[in-house]
This record gives sequence, structure tokens and C-alpha cells, in this order.
Amino acid sequence: MVTRHKKTLPRTSRLGTSCFKIVLIAVLFLPGLLASGYIPPHYKAVEPVPLVKAQPVEKPRPKELVKIFSIVQSNRPDIIEHEAWELSEVIRKESFKYKLDPILVLAVIDVESKFQFGAISPAGARGIMQIMPDTGKYLVQTVRELGNEFKFSKFTPEHLDNPAVNIKLGTYYLHDLRKSFRNLSTALIAYNLGPTALRIRMENEIEYTDQYAIAVLTAYQKYKKAKPPTF
Repeated sequence: MVTRHKKTLPRTSRLGTSCFKIVLIAVLFLPGLLASGYIPPHYKAVEPVPLVKAQPVEKPRPKELVKIFSIVQSNRPDIIEHEAWELSEVIRKESFKYKLDPILVLAVIDVESKFQFGAISPAGARGIMQIMPDTGKYLVQTVRELGNEFKFSKFTPEHLDNPAVNIKLGTYYLHDLRKSFRNLSTALIAYNLGPTALRIRMENEIEYTDQYAIAVLTAYQKYKKAKPPTF
């Protein structure tokens, strides 16, 4: 009987060598495949679950802005909230620019137009702060900062129906009158009566009423005492 040699060991050796080669190939070539963007199907890992982005935390609005907004909204509940916030920000910004109390500006708006953007008086004053077209045109043409901001090719009375434009002109005008007359009540009378007409009366000792100034200051005190809401 011929004795056959056992081949188990050589087969095991060949199998081990083949496995070693496969591992070596994987080690050498897999990083390159990953870098090139190609991964054989049997090497693809489960895609990571995308992280949920954290929502940015909204900064609290300044208390004074919140109070302005509450007054605007109480007088104009018909306008959308976003528009009321934008209007409130214009009032706050322009008041601070000209060193006016924004609550005073709100009081003027209340007495002049009751917050109606397109209000037109019998005399022709327009908009939320009731600016006369000639006054608006004069301010845009002579005050450099206003002219540079608006850059109207031609100023028209309809520009005053834009509440942002009207407030910017109105706050500057009130600031200029206060600086000129050096007294808030007198400046308010001039705002209503007109500075030229008031000076003529003052120079000629002609009586004039202060009812407008009283009305504005009364509204001012009312709004000043009102507590701002919490949001």
C-alpha cells in the first residue's frame, strides 16, 4: 500500500498567504479609494445622521422699543406686527438721532394724525406727522443729511405718505424748532402754526393759542405713564 502524504499543512499555508494578501491590498488601496470618493459596495458604511442645527436665540428687544411698539399697535391694531415693529424702530432711531424723547414724537403723531399714514389736513399737511409739502421739500433740499439719505430726483407731496419718510422729516423739523425757539412748548406751537407765522405774532405781540402744545404734552404724559407690555 502506497502511503499518501498529507496536504493539509500546505493548503492551510496557501490559505493563510491569500488572506494576508487580501488584507495587505485593503490596507494599501482602501485609503486611496476613500479619498477618491469611491468605496466598493461591501466597504460602504452607514451614512451618519445629519445633526439638527440649533435655532438661533433671538435677542430681547430694548424696553423702550417694546413700549413704542405697544403704543403704535394700540393705535393701529390693523397693521401687521412686522410693519408695526419697523415703524417703531424708525421712531426710536430718529428720536435718538435728534435727542428727542420718542414718546414725545408718538404724542405729536397721536395729535396730528392718530397714526394714519395717508392723513391729509384741510390745509394740505400730509402723513403721519402732518408735514406741509413745502416744508418737506425745503427740508430735503436744504438739509444735507436728509437730501443725502432720500436722494429724490423730484420731491412730490406723495412722498410724505410714506411713514418712514414722514417721521424722518418730522423728527428733524421738531428738533430744529426746539433748537431755534429754545423752549419745547413754543417749538410745538411753531410746529403747528408754522415758525414764520409764530415769529410774526410774537414780534407784533399778537395773541396765539397754546392749545396744540397742551394737547401734545397731555398725550405725552399719558404715554409716559403707560407700562410697556412683556413679550
